[in-house]
Amino acid sequence: MLLSAVVFGAIAVAVRSGDDEGGEAISGPAAQLPAVVAAAQELIGTVPPAAAMAGELGRVSGEVTVGFAELAESGDDLAFAGQFERLPDAEARLLGRSLAEIQAQLSPTAVDGSRGSDDRAGDVVFALELSRAVIQTIDPEGTPREQALAMMPFVVQDLTGFDQIAVTFATGDLTQLAATIDEALSDAGAAELISSVAFAVGERLPTVDDVDYPTLFNEGFAAGGT
Repeated sequence: MLLSAVVFGAIAVAVRSGDDEGGEAISGPAAQLPAVVAAAQELIGTVPPAAAMAGELGRVSGEVTVGFAELAESGDDLAFAGQFERLPDAEARLLGRSLAEIQAQLSPTAVDGSRGSDDRAGDVVFALELSRAVIQTIDPEGTPREQALAMMPFVVQDLTGFDQIAVTFATGDLTQLAATIDEALSDAGAAELISSVAFAVGERLPTVDDVDYPTLFNEGFAAGGT
């Protein structure tokens, strides 16, 4: 319940921020947003080409999530730090903050966020690319339906023909998929999809040796959403 409140509460924070507080609108491709570039620099250690950005960010976010599962089995903080160049508490906070900052910058101007309506379609494709890379890294053996159920907001899961949506999400044209699901999404658009990514990742983080990594992830997410 705590994670759900933090994640979905952050959508409201994101969509209210920006123009109503005097901030400048942020336009242009999602892959070039300041929060996306910063997340790549911190999580990946480099900035991929724009066409690969969403997939690489998703892949690394998934690898970090898998790393936490391995940490739960080994209890070896130093092995985790050797792989990800941070101790797990810092990595949990960073992952949460990065996803929240991306979500906040993908919020639409129509509800006083930082994006314009011209960016919406591309933003949704970007979020779908990131989502697909996350779940296919976390659960590569999952069926298309299992992967889509893990990543898609409930409003998308309720759409007629969800099984075909799941197949397209797993293997198909994400531009086509974005057009199919967009009407079901709220005004938050791509930010709603990133919220589902954050929820799915946070759910999978363990508590190890009394260190509550979901709570640390939530703390990072709350800090990034303000």
